[in-house]
This record gives sequence, C-alpha cells and structure tokens, in this order.
Amino acid sequence: MNEINNLTSDEDAARASNTSLSSESAYSSNGNAVPLPSTLNRKDSVRSYKLRRKLKRHKQIQRLVSKDGMCKVVHCHVKYRGVRFISDMFTTMVDLRWRYLLSVFTVAYVLGWFVFGIVWWLIAVAHGDSHLSERNVTADFEPCVENVETFTGAFLFSVETQTTIGYGFRSVTEACPVAVIVVVSQSVFSCLIDAVMIGCIFAKIARPKKRAATLKFSRNAVIAQRDGQLCFMFRVGDIRMSHLYEAHMRAYLIKPRVTAEGEIIPIVQYNMDLGYDTGEDRIFLVWPLIISHVIDENSPLYEYSAQELQSADFEIIIILEGVVEQTGLTTQARTSYLPNEIVWGSRFCSSVVALKHESDKQYSIDYAKFDDVYPVPDMTRLSAKSIDQRRQLVEEEDNNKMFLDCMHHYMNNVINKQHSQNGVNGSSTRIVTDIPFRDVPLRDGSLRRRLRGLSSKDGNNLRLYRNPIR
Repeated sequence: MNEINNLTSDEDAARASNTSLSSESAYSSNGNAVPLPSTLNRKDSVRSYKLRRKLKRHKQIQRLVSKDGMCKVVHCHVKYRGVRFISDMFTTMVDLRWRYLLSVFTVAYVLGWFVFGIVWWLIAVAHGDSHLSERNVTADFEPCVENVETFTGAFLFSVETQTTIGYGFRSVTEACPVAVIVVVSQSVFSCLIDAVMIGCIFAKIARPKKRAATLKFSRNAVIAQRDGQLCFMFRVGDIRMSHLYEAHMRAYLIKPRVTAEGEIIPIVQYNMDLGYDTGEDRIFLVWPLIISHVIDENSPLYEYSAQELQSADFEIIIILEGVVEQTGLTTQARTSYLPNEIVWGSRFCSSVVALKHESDKQYSIDYAKFDDVYPVPDMTRLSAKSIDQRRQLVEEEDNNKMFLDCMHHYMNNVINKQHSQNGVNGSSTRIVTDIPFRDVPLRDGSLRRRLRGLSSKDGNNLRLYRNPIR
C-alpha cells in the first residue's frame, strides 16, 4: 500500500516494519491484500485453509457498486431484524419483489374472506340457520343472513360483502344485531386493506428507481489533459425525451487506508470535486455530456501516474440525482469505475451529437459512438503531482533567471554610481564592491541563500566583482 511506502520518518518506518501482509483483506478491488498489523493476527486455528479459501472467493466480488448501480452489500447478524422491518411495514412491502408482493396481495384478500366466512358461518350455526331448507321451521322464522346454510354460502357472502358485489341472493336481515355489526366491521376492514395494498402497488409502480434504467454511463472513464491540467472524465446521457429537473453529479473514490497508528479503515470515502463551487456539477442533461474532474492537489488521484494506476486499489463511484418530470420524485442513478476501466491518455469521441444535413432542425445523437474513445498523441504518463513539481521547477528557474538579469543591471548601476563618486576608472581596474544585503531587493528566499555564497567573509555584504574592460 502507498500509505506504508510513504512513511519516511524513523518512527513511521519502525511502525511499518511491524506490519505484515495477510490474506484477510479488509477491502480489495483487485485482490491485493491490505497490510494488517501483527498485533491483530488471529490464532492459527482461525487461519485455517477453509477460511482462506472462503476469503479468496470473497475477493472475487470486486465492486461495492456494480455497473448498473446495484450496491453489493449484505447485512449480516442484525438483531431483531424481522421486528425492525415489520415496524416499517410500508417500506418493506414496497421493497419486496413483484412475485412476493403479489403473493402477499392475494393472501391478504383471501385470508380476509376466509376469516369473515368463518364468522358468518358461526353466526348462522348459533342462530340455527344451518341447513335451514332441510328442516321444518315455522313460516315466521327469519334467519340472520338469507340463503346462508353452509360454509360455502358463508364464504361466498363474505366475498360479496367485502368486494361490494351484491348479487341480491344473499343478504343480512334485521333478526341479528350481531350480523349488522359484522357487516360494518368487514366493510371497514375492506377499505383498510384496499388502501394499504393498492397504495403499496402504486408506490412500487411509480417508484423513480426504474427511471435510472434510461440513464446511461460510459463503459470506461478516461484521463487526459484539458487546458494544461490532468482531468478524470466520463460520459453520461439520458435516452428519454422527458428530462430530469435539477440534475446534479457527485463522485467519490473508495479505498482502504492504514492510519499512522496502524489502524485499518477498510472503506474510506474521498470526495472528487466535479465543479461544485462553479456550478458545473449541476447539468442540463438533454444530450450526452462529458463530466470532468480536475486532478489537482485536492484530488485523491493527484499522486497516481499511468503505471501506478494499473496496480491501484480503489473504486470510483458516480452518482447522478434529479427530479423526474412526470412524478416530481427524486431518482438516483449509480455506476462505478475500477482502475482497469480507466483509460489513460484518451478522450471521448466528439461526434456523438451532430447535424446530418444543413436542412435538419434537430440534432442527431448517435449512441453507437457513446463509449468510443481515441488516444491522445504524446500524452504524458506522469502523475499530476509530478507534472506540477516539474512545472514549478521550470517556473522557479525562469523567475531566477529573470531576477538575476534585473539584479545584474541594478548592481551595475550601483557600482558605476559609487565609483563615479570615488573617481575610479572601471575600464582599467578590477572593481570589488560590497553591498549590504539589506539594500539588495531580493524577494526569493532560495535566491538570497544562493547569493550568500558569493558574499563577503562577514556574510552581511554582497561582494560583486567587475573585471577590467579589455
């Protein structure tokens, strides 16, 4: 890991020597293990062959977020998980798969009909309405429910009551007040079950999650120079004619980190600025756009070169959020890029959006070229940090050269002025002049230190020599 390799102090070097590579990687996207402190090594009984094989299989799951936006995270050993999900029943119902939701929908209605069918059958038996046509009863006998003599009849009456079908063959009479109460109770229950189940299905259908299926990200990301700066770039597009309101982008780099104390943080999130301060992260997604992240000193990619990128261990997660035009709900689309999906020294093809003919009134977007990239000739393979260091050295040398030229003219004027006052002929003698440093207009500390090497013995004056003119 780069964190261990960059420790330069004696204390950090000693700490790094106490670490050892382990097969139990906290998080690894390319299979490289994170160095674990020796104090955290487990017992030999735990480090069994079976456990190592299991961890090796886990390393094959390289992503935290898949290309289609699914988060590859499993929550294990959560106490009272079922109780927690039941307490948030509506969200649990909406998150269910369609086959499970439709099964719950069917079971809820059938179970309600069956339970109230039993209640109606018990009322009929208690009142003596069961098999009424087979018995000799007086003409003035009035049943609780007309034509409900068997459990099948009671079940059908329950279905008719809850669904308000009302065929007219079975009906409640005034002979049983209990039957009237049960009819009211079943009607209220019917309204509640309709509201809950239909609401869940509508919320699942209108959920903006599926809107992300029409938002397209480029298969690869690229790194190239723009306006003299290295930039991490990717492309995003929307294939629908309806657009997202308030669309904005976010990007994060995820990688493990080992602290100076040897603590392992398996997943650390680093923000990648996409132009938040300038508003460039808020996009008008009508045509495919190339989103750019400038790799500067605040970027987590600042120290990565083309060679180091091949062996890097991180994942870049891209998030696009916006308001769906039809429903007003917020949707989120996600994707991720691994180091092997970042093409160094390439740019995206710019012929995606074009006018085919002069008479065309609309732009044509060719998604067949959406993922196409082309190499940039003479592209540097250095990291942004190395480029900035070289640029800084060149600028420092240019500034020093310019400053020395200015100092040469300034000192000549000073020497000529002093010697003209002393009546010295500078054309025939070697002139030695000491000028106090406090009188020298030096603003560059490194240049001041360099000129002190030419100073007089006391170190307080700048000694200049001018040879005789021949």
